[in-house]
Amino acid sequence: MRMKRALPALLGLAAAALVPVIVKAPQAVPSLPQDVRTIEEAVTNCRASGLQGWELVDHATHLVNSKFTRYSCWHLWETPERAFRNSRGFSDQYNTALALVLVGLGFEVEIVHAARVRPSREPSDNPWWNAGKTWLRVSHDGRTLEVSAGDVRNQPGDVCFIPESEARLVNPWTLLDIRLAMTPLVTARIWQSWLRQEPVPRWIYSEFNHDSPRQEGR
Repeated sequence: MRMKRALPALLGLAAAALVPVIVKAPQAVPSLPQDVRTIEEAVTNCRASGLQGWELVDHATHLVNSKFTRYSCWHLWETPERAFRNSRGFSDQYNTALALVLVGLGFEVEIVHAARVRPSREPSDNPWWNAGKTWLRVSHDGRTLEVSAGDVRNQPGDVCFIPESEARLVNPWTLLDIRLAMTPLVTARIWQSWLRQEPVPRWIYSEFNHDSPRQEGR
């Protein structure tokens, strides 16, 4: 009985903490590489490139990479399509957006997730619980290669991270679970930054510099 009475109060406190985080989230600053705004326009751009096979996969990967100019765990509620339009997101969003482009081009794509990965080129200062990652396995011409739009240096079969736990196929429930698990942790860290009057950590929100290699985000 006490739990039933306490539940509405707990939900109210959670909402009171979450609503300001959503309201004060950074506004979108869309990037328009090659005048691409949407997933559909990205597919059209890739088809018009005249490339085929793995060269086409690489072109699509770098197009999505250049479209996402801000790494964000702040905007967890955005779908991959909306995140693509708004040029911000984390690996679930930018790599699922890439999957939609590649499927539109006729490639066989699997979306996978590992609870823990480690960067293979630079060290990471992400908290331990933010060490998971979503990426793609793309099959073409008898080969299946790892693909991720998270770093400008990535190429099919050469990505900037190494899984340290089993990679599992992603389904809609997986993506929902990831967001539900991250929401209270991200919300608490944003509030901590506000109360301390310090910048929000880069692993929550930061700009990408496309003139130099970026570190793979979550």
